[in-house]
Amino acid sequence: MPYPPAQTGTWTALPVQVKAYPKLKVGGQSVIYEAECKFMFTGVQTTASGSVTVTGQETVKLTAKSTKLQKKVLVQGDMMQSTYGNQLKIVTTSKVKTA
Repeated sequence: MPYPPAQTGTWTALPVQVKAYPKLKVGGQSVIYEAECKFMFTGVQTTASGSVTVTGQETVKLTAKSTKLQKKVLVQGDMMQSTYGNQLKIVTTSKVKTA
C-alpha cells in the first residue's frame, strides 16, 4: 500500500534490529525478545500539473508475548504487520516450543 498521498511506489526494508537476552541461548544463538525494522517509501503522486515525488517511512516493532517460559521470547510464527502491509515475521529452525 503506497504512503499517502502517493498513488504508486515501493517500500524498502532497512536491516532488522533485534534485542536479545545475553545469557539465554538456544543452539548457541541468543534468544530474541524484540525485533524492529524501519521501512522507507519512495513513490509518485500524479497531479494535473505533473508528478511529485513522495517519500515516507514507518517502523514495525514485534514484541514477545507472555508464554509459560520465565522470560518473554519471540517464537516461530510471531508476526506484526503495519497498515501499509509491511511486516516482521519470526522464522526459525530452533526447537523451542511454548504451550
